[in-house]
Amino acid sequence: MGNFENDFQDSYHDDPIEEISHSKLRSKFLTTGVLVLGSIFFFQSTLASNISLNSGSGVEFGQGITQTVACSGSTDLILTPRSSFTNGSGSSGAHYFNSVTVSNIPTSCYGVDFTISAYNDTSSNPLAIFNSTSTNAVVYNDNGTFSPGIRSTGMTVASSTGTFTATFTVPVAQSTSVFKLTIQSTQHTIATCAQGGGCSVGSIGPGGGTVFYVSSGFTEMGSACAASCRYLEWAPNTWYGGVKDPTLPWSSDTTHQAQLSPSASLNGLGNQAIGMGFSNTQEMLTSRGSYIADSSGAAYAVHRYAGSDGSAGQWFLPSLNELNEMYRSSIQSSGGFEYGAFYSSSERDSTHVWFQYFYDAGTQTWDFKYYTNAYSSRPIRAF
Repeated sequence: MGNFENDFQDSYHDDPIEEISHSKLRSKFLTTGVLVLGSIFFFQSTLASNISLNSGSGVEFGQGITQTVACSGSTDLILTPRSSFTNGSGSSGAHYFNSVTVSNIPTSCYGVDFTISAYNDTSSNPLAIFNSTSTNAVVYNDNGTFSPGIRSTGMTVASSTGTFTATFTVPVAQSTSVFKLTIQSTQHTIATCAQGGGCSVGSIGPGGGTVFYVSSGFTEMGSACAASCRYLEWAPNTWYGGVKDPTLPWSSDTTHQAQLSPSASLNGLGNQAIGMGFSNTQEMLTSRGSYIADSSGAAYAVHRYAGSDGSAGQWFLPSLNELNEMYRSSIQSSGGFEYGAFYSSSERDSTHVWFQYFYDAGTQTWDFKYYTNAYSSRPIRAF
């Protein structure tokens, strides 16, 4: 059906009440603003009116949802949540809470973190709103320039004067489940790499692995960070439950080649380029019936790995060039790599796959993909 967005607003309240009047409600909490939402759905108009929402009660729907926070003094911030429609299989699909705009932010809020959370109508526990499990959207106000704060990888922030819009790359809270939003301002927390801050080679990544590649920006085709990736991390060598990387068969299928053609790959560079590991691995999972049935295979294993932050589905076998970056970084920091060879996700042809020795000057070569227990596998992910 495509995507479309709708503004929907509501009113904040301080204490529980039995009935909400038809005038705009404005409470003056100093720390937390609470927004009651009957639903985030398809309302086209922002003109004031009474609308019966999921709660069944009348809630005034006005031009803006306003609330003060600790840093704003007597200035009301204006929040505008939005939804987008996501197609499902067949005729199914749902609207998801996918972004929120906060505007009218005064200069007194320079240097703070804004934290936005969503709740349903039955629990005091915040809902997961993006990245499967993230319950808080944190936005840092760096003297009027806004950016994702601590633990906010998977969220983009568009910044303008006194306004920001936080958009979730993979929203998970359905609009019909969101009945209340909260916003609060707190002292800025400098995030570590694992918490969504800046990373360098050797940093512990958000998935509990080690960052081995840093860029000003690259595309990892099909991944959650898409065209906004900056880092690659490798999983610890205990990722498979043992004390070292497993030796798993790459594939038992020797008749089908899933390699993407250069025209369909990153910048026409074929399946060896940095940025192709995720899509290569997805091709391994979807293009080979006999391989998919083999749950002991390398692609199946890395795809199921969840990391320390529950990011299953985002890990993959590195492309050949990504694997080479792993080797180069391992020279400086061993990362628990065995004195052996590691699979890439890059095929040479329907019968052979590229791999790399982590000794012998990092020689890259190819071998039959169906060899059982021949080479090691290590998952990586982009963020």
